[in-house]
Amino acid sequence: MASRRLKPLRISLDRSALEKILGNPCRGTVGEAPIQSICRDHRQLPADLFVAIRGTQHDANQFIDAAIAAGVRAIVTQMHPPDDLRDGIVWWQVADARLALARLEQAGAGSPGDRLRLFGITGTNGKSTTVRYLSNILESAGRDVGWMTTVENKIGATLKFSRMTTQEPARIASALARHLEAGGSDFVLEVSSHGIDQNRIGGLSLAGGAITSLGRDHLDYHETIDRYHATKQSLQKFCDAEAPFVRPMTTAADSVGSVALSFEVDGFGEAVAKSIESTFSGQRARIRTHGFEGEVCLRQPGRHNLSNALVAVALAGAIGIDQAVIGSGIENAEGVAGRLEAIESEQGRIFVDFAHTPDAIDAVIASMRPLVRGRLMVLFGCGGERDQGKRPQMGASASKADHVFVTSDNPRSEDPQQIIEQIREGIVVGTDHIIEVDRRRAIQCAIEMLEDDDVLLIAGKGHEQTQQSGDNQLPFDDRVVTREIIAQHQQGRIIG
Repeated sequence: MASRRLKPLRISLDRSALEKILGNPCRGTVGEAPIQSICRDHRQLPADLFVAIRGTQHDANQFIDAAIAAGVRAIVTQMHPPDDLRDGIVWWQVADARLALARLEQAGAGSPGDRLRLFGITGTNGKSTTVRYLSNILESAGRDVGWMTTVENKIGATLKFSRMTTQEPARIASALARHLEAGGSDFVLEVSSHGIDQNRIGGLSLAGGAITSLGRDHLDYHETIDRYHATKQSLQKFCDAEAPFVRPMTTAADSVGSVALSFEVDGFGEAVAKSIESTFSGQRARIRTHGFEGEVCLRQPGRHNLSNALVAVALAGAIGIDQAVIGSGIENAEGVAGRLEAIESEQGRIFVDFAHTPDAIDAVIASMRPLVRGRLMVLFGCGGERDQGKRPQMGASASKADHVFVTSDNPRSEDPQQIIEQIREGIVVGTDHIIEVDRRRAIQCAIEMLEDDDVLLIAGKGHEQTQQSGDNQLPFDDRVVTREIIAQHQQGRIIG
C-alpha cells in the first residue's frame, strides 16, 4: 500500500455528518471542531480521524496508538476501545471499517455521487470494453460521461492511464467530485471483485449495474469460485431499488442450432444477441432487448465483444435511451487499448489481448478460429502471487490453438520457470508448444514463425506497460515490443 500526501476534505464533517454515517461513538464525545482530514495509512499522519482497517496483509489497528500520539482526535475501527483510552479521543466501533471509510470519503468530497448518474460494471472478463460501449452510448445521448477502468480514467475532459481497476474510496470520491465540477452528468465505474468485497464504492447508489461474465479468477483472494461469483453478484446491493441489473444467462441454441448470447435484465426481461457476420475488423449482429431491437455493426471482432456490447445495449435500453441513439453509440465505439488490438505486420496477423483467465483464452480462440485460414498461435503466461489453480487450466485452454508459446507474465516474487511448469501440466498431450521464459524472446520466436495466413494472439498483458519481477517494475509493453521486433525484421530484410 503506497502512501501519498494527505489532502484535506473538500467538505469538513461536523458532528451531525459524522453521527449520520457512524452513529454514536462508543467512547468520547464529538466536539464542535469538525473533521477536516481522514487517514487510513499511518504513513500519512497527522490527520483528524484515523480509520483502522484489518487487511489481508496488514492490520492498521496496530498503529492506533501512533495515530493518537500524532494528534488524531477520532478513531474508527471494528475493535473495542482500550480501557486506558486517552481523554478527548472519540472512538467509533463499527461493523465494517471499510464501508465506514468509503461513506466518510464520499461525504467529505461533498457527496458528488448524489448529483451524478452512476453505473457499475463487474465481471470476470469484458469490464473495460463494456464500460467503453456504455459510455459511448451515453455520450451519444448528449451526456457528459466520465469513467474509471483498468485501462484509463476519464475525469471531465482529462484522460489518464489507470493504476488499478477500482481505486481506493478517497480517489473515487475525488474523481466524482472533479467530474461534477467539470460539468459531468454521468460516471461509469469498472468494479473489481476486490472493490466489491472491500466496499470501495460504499456510499454510492448506482442507476444501473451489470455482470459481464462469470468465470474463474482471483481465487487466491476469494478462495472458492462460489464465493467469487457471489461477490460479483453482490454488486447489485449498491444499485437503486428500481435500477436495471444485467447478469449472464446460460446460452441456449436457437431454432437453427447456432448459439445465441443471452442475459437477464432484472425487471426488464431478457437481452439476446446473435452474430450475423464476423471478420477480423468487426462484426454484424442482431440484438433484442427492452428498448432496442435491430442490427448493429461493431468495430471489434469476437463473440466476447458482442457479449459486452449486448450488456451495454441492455442497460441503455432499460434506462430509456432512444433506440437510434443506442445504435449510433454502439456502432461508433472504438476499441479499448490492449483488447484484441491489431498490430500491423507484413506477414500474418497479430493481436494483443488482455485475456488472462481460462474463459478469456477460450473466448478469444473460439472467436478467432473460424476466421483463421492458417495456424492460430497463442503466446501467454500466468502472473505470480495469484491463483495457482488456474495455471494448468490456462494451459488446457491455450491447447485449443495450433501452436502455443508459454512465457512469463508478471512473475512477481515467484520463480517464472516454476509458474511455466504449472501451466505445462495442463497443456494437452500432442499440442505443439515452445517454452521461453524471456517474454521478448518468446514474442520474437512467435513472429519469426508467422506465415501469411497465420494469426498470433499475444495474451495476458494487453494495455500493461510494465513487467513485474520481484520488487522491480520493468518497462514492457507487448504492443511496443511487438512493433520493435517487426521493425527490426523489416530493417534486416532491407539491409540484406
